[in-house]
Amino acid sequence: MQGITVRHEITGEDIRLIVDRHRLLYEKEFGFDPTFGDYVAKTLQGKIDRVWIAEQNGTFAGCIGVVEADVHTAQLRWFLVEPEARGSGLGKALMEVLIHYCEGKGYENIYLWTVNKLPAAKAVYERFGFALAEQKSEDLLWGQKLIEERWDLSLKRNR
Repeated sequence: MQGITVRHEITGEDIRLIVDRHRLLYEKEFGFDPTFGDYVAKTLQGKIDRVWIAEQNGTFAGCIGVVEADVHTAQLRWFLVEPEARGSGLGKALMEVLIHYCEGKGYENIYLWTVNKLPAAKAVYERFGFALAEQKSEDLLWGQKLIEERWDLSLKRNR
């Protein structure tokens, strides 16, 4: 991970970049329509606990964030690694930063929502101990027939 830095002080420009990169990458790689970017933008207007931005030589390389669902539970959001940074260990590093932060905040659980057509992301979640907890019925979402999935991780195992 040469030349990569991770920061958590974010600006309005960072928020726009997170939305734009999600919109463009998910359209290109998975065929999602523009409403996906609108969804990401809307989620970033809510209460945010923390967002981390990874940069490689000053250029956006990825991000991950967390929001507080309740006093015991965090929701993982906005996990993205740019294609050029994939395979470098950046996704693992972002996930480790998020989990360490959540442990430090005293969260007992972390969950996330994803969809069935993202196998690389789900493989990362599984490596970190997340388990499939819920599946919704297939539905038309962001221009695709998708199944929403909730993945959960208990942090109590580390205490």
